[in-house]
Amino acid sequence: MKISVVIVTFNGMKWIEDCVESILKSTLMPEIIIVDNCSTDNTLAFLKNNYSQKIRLIESEENLGFGGANNIGISLALQQNSDFVFLLNQDTIIEKDTLEKLLEVSINNPDFGIISPIHSDGKGSQLDISFLYYINRHSSDLISDSILNNKLKEIYPVEMINAAAWFLPKKTFEIVGGFDPIFFLYGEDDNFCQRVLYHNLKIGITPRTVINHDSDNNYSFTFPAGSEKYYKKFLNRIKVKYGDVNSDDYKKIDKMRMHFLKKAVVSLFKLNFKNYQINKTKYNLIDKKSIMASVFKNREVGKKYLV
Repeated sequence: MKISVVIVTFNGMKWIEDCVESILKSTLMPEIIIVDNCSTDNTLAFLKNNYSQKIRLIESEENLGFGGANNIGISLALQQNSDFVFLLNQDTIIEKDTLEKLLEVSINNPDFGIISPIHSDGKGSQLDISFLYYINRHSSDLISDSILNNKLKEIYPVEMINAAAWFLPKKTFEIVGGFDPIFFLYGEDDNFCQRVLYHNLKIGITPRTVINHDSDNNYSFTFPAGSEKYYKKFLNRIKVKYGDVNSDDYKKIDKMRMHFLKKAVVSLFKLNFKNYQINKTKYNLIDKKSIMASVFKNREVGKKYLV
């Protein structure tokens, strides 16, 4: 069975050599597809000079965001008749048998649309913070079995896991599609997981293999109110909540927008011009039409957003 590893790079010189080398040491040799998201450091030149015969390198002329660039790599993998696609972050290192173990678990559990290994931190000394957050929310059984030395199951169902290392059979993309382009960075994995569950596939974590993820988890940071990153984080959260295909929350968008408009008016009367501007900006940023269109499209079956 053919496996394609898809990696999106952006200014990844700190990690990319270790990432690629770990894949090249795999007991199962996959096709490696790297989509460079218009890096401004030496990432692209390094890949060309050192791995031109070992990878398929796609150079994007613009930064398409995480989901957009992954869609290009996924599309190529499917065009090349890959049976499975392993989406891997540039800041990860896999074990020699990671692909072998993930393939085995996926074959044994065909009702799972996404399977993730365990994520340690970059040093491999503790769990990655984001990974720990998701298993704490969605998989208390995995935590209990690990701590109490119970026999570990092959796979533990979860509702969401961050997309640092996703192993997916091609049928997931044929049913669910690719990443929704309304997300540039962050939130696209939440949205994709929502859609996987909506289309009656499962999401799981297998403890049979571990990857190192040297993430700085900067999305967990609190950004200054009114800053560009503050608004981007706010808007992504709105899209994740109101764009959830498993609910009809999109019908509440008008009410939610009016909430921010009222807060803006109250702030203006109180002469709090900063809060007025923040809430007015939130009101203007929320695009009901695009979120509604996203919900309806993502409820359809098919390879949407993929070529």
